[in-house]
Amino acid sequence: MKRIITLFLTLILFYGFSSNASTTIINNKKHNRETMMKNSLHLVDISMPDHAVLRKSAEPVLFPLDNKTKEFIETFKTFFAGLKSPYGKPAGLAAPQVGYSLRIIIIQIPPEAKEKRKDVYDTLPPTVLINPTYVPIINAGESKDWEGCFSVPDKMGEVYRYKQIRYEAFKVDGKKITGVAKGFLARLLQHEIGHLNGELYIDCLRPDCRYESIAKAAEIIKQETKN
Repeated sequence: MKRIITLFLTLILFYGFSSNASTTIINNKKHNRETMMKNSLHLVDISMPDHAVLRKSAEPVLFPLDNKTKEFIETFKTFFAGLKSPYGKPAGLAAPQVGYSLRIIIIQIPPEAKEKRKDVYDTLPPTVLINPTYVPIINAGESKDWEGCFSVPDKMGEVYRYKQIRYEAFKVDGKKITGVAKGFLARLLQHEIGHLNGELYIDCLRPDCRYESIAKAAEIIKQETKN
């Protein structure tokens, strides 16, 4: 069954303090800095004259995280929470998509995704992954499915992805996580990690992959779902 995949990632910041005068000054400065960062976040797409950040390899993030990176991650999470896609909650977003060349992504697979897709084996809340990488499990093969992306507005395309991958990444606290992902989670991770390497899904289109407007792709998916 063909289904739509819409993937994304982003950043934002906040925090609070106590009540004495010096703390209030510090709090005001931090609030102003957070506001500036929040206002600086915007989706970058290939239709914009300056979209070079989408086409270069993002910078690795060093641990322990400095305050600037921590603030960015909080802002990123807030920004992601406020995003909307044509088909509900976005599945993911990468830092370069909001203009920051950092190897940070955020992904989510809500429980309702299982009602819409047959290849959802894992669900997870919004999760930040730092310096993520993957290795394909080639013997598991590939699958072709539709993908959309905030960085390629108003379009969708069919993309081959590995059905299973081994991945590793770091959490915000510096803890390393590893695992095997399959189905939609594997596709999502490949899409988002691609952004960190300057890759867009349109770079993965093969001769037998359709590439259409969102409206046309939706018609195709609806029709093929009935058959």
